[in-house]
Amino acid sequence: MKVLWISPWFGNYRIPVYDQLNKLCKGSFYLICSQENTSDLVRQKLKNTLGTNAIVMSGEKRMTMGSEESDFANSALVIKKQPGLYKAIKDVNADIIITEGFGGWAPAGIRYAVTHCKKLCMFYERTAYVERNSPKWRRLYRRIVGIPVNHFLINGTLTEEYLNNGLGFKHTPKIKGCMSADSFGLAQAVSSFSESQKENLQKELKLNSGLTFLFVGQMVARKGISELLAVWNQHIQKHPQDNLIVIGKGVLEAKLKQQYTLEDSIHILGAINYDLLYQYYAICDVFIMPTLEDNWCLVIPEAMACGKPVACSIYNGGHYELVQDNVNGYKFDPLNPNSILQTLDKFHHADLSRMGATSKEIESNFTPDKAAQRIYEACLKVYKK
Repeated sequence: MKVLWISPWFGNYRIPVYDQLNKLCKGSFYLICSQENTSDLVRQKLKNTLGTNAIVMSGEKRMTMGSEESDFANSALVIKKQPGLYKAIKDVNADIIITEGFGGWAPAGIRYAVTHCKKLCMFYERTAYVERNSPKWRRLYRRIVGIPVNHFLINGTLTEEYLNNGLGFKHTPKIKGCMSADSFGLAQAVSSFSESQKENLQKELKLNSGLTFLFVGQMVARKGISELLAVWNQHIQKHPQDNLIVIGKGVLEAKLKQQYTLEDSIHILGAINYDLLYQYYAICDVFIMPTLEDNWCLVIPEAMACGKPVACSIYNGGHYELVQDNVNGYKFDPLNPNSILQTLDKFHHADLSRMGATSKEIESNFTPDKAAQRIYEACLKVYKK
């Protein structure tokens, strides 16, 4: 069984999944991606993992309607065309085609699967909340384009509900648990980071003696970082020794660095090389994600794999499976300042060690090998049918 996944964009976290899929397919797993939409580091890791089975294309053309200033879903319509994509798909001649959603490069894969009677799987992440502003024409387009799909590969329950009730795919088979973080690599790196190394990094950052909260994500409005920072001063009035580390880049980075430059308890570090990120997971006590809109925020299972309690926004689609209140963390509403403050305070009265251990246990159901196994089994099922 030869499988081709068409995925123009992805991050480091996908590499272990692709690696395992290739092993399960006995070397017959192929991937097509975009040079413009992936980093040099990701492409190098991909080539090291898949070799010539990784096909990197360039020269993508885009047409945008609407505003690209916002990264909230449905704020703009982006139509993408990749020259040579259909030929590249045809040349692989796979038995199973996997597309990423309904748009982007997906139409080329769907067209090929229908024209050549190939089996079609679709990796899909969206939830009803993320798609709350989706126009009627887009929902109609998805209902039509999704008709040939043999199997949906999805992250969790909220995506399943949207496909069933929002788009009308109740009778198309679905398998959950297909999203995963790079949990193996991060967890191993954290465990190898010695106590003395942790102390040196803490001294370098001049951290106080209280709890250290960590945010990792884009510095954009959608991630809710402004809402978190806006109430931090109130939090440290009660817990003056606490720290907040902020890692990421984006349009808000310069503004927020300037705004909070005099706050000793706030450390806005900007972008950190992914291969060094584990050091900051190692020194934090709690991971916090105040996103205002996300399908399945991957940094949450990353932190959980590292044995960290998590504070997770209710607007993150992954909260349903990943976060249990007072078990491995807390859910909160980042649009409600009191909800943020109460949640930050709760960790001062919780058994963080127990929470962290439970986080690892929950995340163990969403590791790269298990995600790959589920995807492979779905492909095998439609292939044999």
